[in-house]
Amino acid sequence: MCRDQFGYGITDEGVHVQDPFTGTGTFIVRLLQSGIIKPADLARKYTGELWANEYMLLAYYIAAVNIETTYQALVAEQQPDRPVDYVPFPGVTLTDTFQITEKGDRSDTSLIPVNNQRIEAQLAAPIKVIVGNPPYSAGQTSANDNNANLPYPTLDGRIAATYAAQSTATNKNNLYDSYIRAFRWATDRLGDQGVIAFVTNNGWLDGNTADGIRKTFQTEFSDIWVYNLRGNQRTAGERSRQEGGKVFGSGSRAGVAVLVAAKNPHQTGCHIHYHQVPDYQSREDKLDDITDATLTTTAWTTITPNTDGDWLNQRNPAFQTFTPIGLKDTREPTPRIFTMHSNGLKTNRDPWCYNFSHKAVEANMSRMVDEYNLEATTCTGDESKLTTDPTRISWSANLKSDALRSRTHQFHPDRIYESLYRPFCHQNAYFDRPLNERVYRLESIFPTPTHDNTGFYVVGVGSAVPFSAVAIDCLPDLHVTGAGSGGQFFPRWTYERADSSAQDALPAPGDAIDEWGYRRVDNITDQALKTYRDAFGSQVSKDDIFSYVYAVLHSPQYRAAFAADLKRMLPRIPLAASRDDFERFVAAGRTLADLHIGYETVEPYPLTEQHSDTVTGPEAYRVQKMRWKDKTTKKTLIYNAHITLDDIPAVANEYMLGSRSALEWLIDRYQVKTDKASGIINDPNQWATEHDDPRYIIDLVKRVTRVSVDTVRVVDALPELPL
Repeated sequence: MCRDQFGYGITDEGVHVQDPFTGTGTFIVRLLQSGIIKPADLARKYTGELWANEYMLLAYYIAAVNIETTYQALVAEQQPDRPVDYVPFPGVTLTDTFQITEKGDRSDTSLIPVNNQRIEAQLAAPIKVIVGNPPYSAGQTSANDNNANLPYPTLDGRIAATYAAQSTATNKNNLYDSYIRAFRWATDRLGDQGVIAFVTNNGWLDGNTADGIRKTFQTEFSDIWVYNLRGNQRTAGERSRQEGGKVFGSGSRAGVAVLVAAKNPHQTGCHIHYHQVPDYQSREDKLDDITDATLTTTAWTTITPNTDGDWLNQRNPAFQTFTPIGLKDTREPTPRIFTMHSNGLKTNRDPWCYNFSHKAVEANMSRMVDEYNLEATTCTGDESKLTTDPTRISWSANLKSDALRSRTHQFHPDRIYESLYRPFCHQNAYFDRPLNERVYRLESIFPTPTHDNTGFYVVGVGSAVPFSAVAIDCLPDLHVTGAGSGGQFFPRWTYERADSSAQDALPAPGDAIDEWGYRRVDNITDQALKTYRDAFGSQVSKDDIFSYVYAVLHSPQYRAAFAADLKRMLPRIPLAASRDDFERFVAAGRTLADLHIGYETVEPYPLTEQHSDTVTGPEAYRVQKMRWKDKTTKKTLIYNAHITLDDIPAVANEYMLGSRSALEWLIDRYQVKTDKASGIINDPNQWATEHDDPRYIIDLVKRVTRVSVDTVRVVDALPELPL
C-alpha cells in the first residue's frame, strides 16, 4: 500500500512505523522477521523508526525482550563471525497510547525519565504506518466489576465531532469502544498521509451505529481494503454456522476483519475494496488462506456506498415510502401506525429479577433490597465502601448512584409480574423502577400486574440476529429473542392515570376509569385508521390494522425484500394489493396472534412419548437439560433420562425466532441454571410445581410443536405484497 500510494516502502528512511497496542510485541517482531526491512536498513529502523506502546507492565517487559532478542538474532545472521552486542529497543514505551495525546492531560511519566524521553521522541516522530490489534471493549458488563472504561476528553471529542455526528443512531455509546477509539486516534495521528493496518472487531462494517464511522472513513481515506474473516459467534443457529470458526479461537466471540486504509492527499474520492471468507469456513482454513499470494490474487469487490453510509447489505429505497409502525418521538406529526412503543424491561440484574419461581424472585429481591439499604446507609457517599460481592447485591449505574446519595428503597411483592423472558418462556419478573435499570415506557403499558394488554415484540434495530416478531400479552424482556440490540414492544393499548385535578381528566365516551384509577387508550393512531379505511373500506377497524401488521411482519416476501432495512430501522408497512388480500392478511394475523399468545392452551401435537419404568409420578417429568438425539434430523428430543419425545415433524423446525427455532428456544431456556456470579438457581421445574402441573414442560414441547407447525402453514399461505 505504501509503495502503491506514495512510492516508498516500510524499509525506506523516514518511514516510521508504530504499534500503539503492542501487547507482547508480536507485530514488530513479525515485521523484523518478514524480510520487508532490508538488512542494510535494519539498524536504522530498529534504533529510530519503529515504535511500540504497551500499558500493562508485564506485557511491556515481554514485548521488549521479544523485540530485542529478535533483532539480536537477525544481526547475528548478518555477521555470523562476529559477536553481537545486546541492544535495548529504544522504541518501546510503557504508556497509555490514548492518554499521551490528550491535550493538557498526559500521563505522569516523570518517575521514569527514560520512558518519558521515549514518549516525547515518539510524539515528535512523523508516523507513516500504524499497525496492530486494538483492544475491544465497549464498557464493563456489570457495575460490580468497578472497571469502567477511562474517559479521554480530547479523543472522545473527536469521535463526537466525526463518527457520532455522522451517525443516525439514537444510542451512540458503542462508538466509544476501544477499537473505534483506535480508529479515530490512528487516523488523526497519521496527519495528512499514511497507512493504517488493523486487525479489529468487524462490527463496524455493517452495524447500525457505525454508519457514522463508514461515512467518515469515506472522507478521510483514499483507499480502503477490508478482508472480512467473519466468525461472529454472538449469533446463533444457522447464522452462527455460516459465520464459521472463531478467528481468535476461544479468545473472542466477535467477528474479525483486517482493515488497511490509506490517506493520500493527492487522490480525490475513496475507493473501497472488500472481500469476505466463504460461509462455514473453519478457523484453520481462514488463517491458511491469508498468504501473500492469496491477498494479491483475491477477487476483491468494489463497494459503492449509498447515501445512508451502507457498505454491505444496502437498504431498499422503497422501504422509506411505507408507513412506519412507530416513531421514537410521540409528538412527531409524521404518520405512524402505533402512537407509542417501548423497549422491553432492562433489569441489569436478570438472575435476581427473573426466575421461574415466584417464591425465588420474592426471596432474592427482598434479600437484595435489604443489602442495598444497608449499603446506602453506611457508605456515606464513598463508592469504595460499597460491597462488590455479587452474591449479596448486583449493582448497576442507577442503583449505585442512589446508594451514594443514601436513598433507600422498599421491596414491593405486588410488583412481581408474569413476563415473557424468551420466546415461549414465561418467567416471574420484579418490575419496579428503582430496582430495574431501565423500564422505558412499560409502566404505561402494564401499570399493574392485573392490567390486560397485548402487543408484539420485534427484534431490535442493529441486531445481529434475523428479524422476527412475536405476539405477547405480558411484560416483555428487553431481549426476548436474545438479540444484541434491545427489541421494541408495540402494545395494542396504553394506560393513563385519570387525575381528577387535571383539566382533561374527564373520560371520553366509552373510556371507563378502572378500579385502579387508569383509563385505557387505543394505541392505533387515527391517521392509520383513515389510511386503511381509504384503501380498504369503512368497515376496517383498529383491531384489523393490528392483525394486518402482525401478519405482514411474518411475510417471507417482506422479510427477504427488506432484510437490510429491518436491521437498521423499525418496520414500515406496505398496503396490500387489494381488499381481498388485506382481509386474508387480517385473518392470518389474528390466527398467528392467537397461536403465539395462547401457546400454553393449544392442543398438544401428538408426539410419541417413550418412557422408561425407572421413575414414575411427578418426578418423571423433571428436566435438567433437554437435547436433540440427532442435531441433523431434529426428530427426537431427549427430554430427560427417562423420557424421549419422538416423531417431531421437520416443518416444526422451520418456525424461527431470531437465530433459533421455537423448539430450540425451549431447549435453551428450560434447563436448570446456576448464575456463576450470584449463585442463584433458576429451575424451570419450579414453574411447573408452583402451577400444580408436573407435565407443564413436556406438554409445552408438544404445544410449541403445534404452534410451530400451524405458524408455518399460515405464513406459507400469506398473499403476495405489491413490493
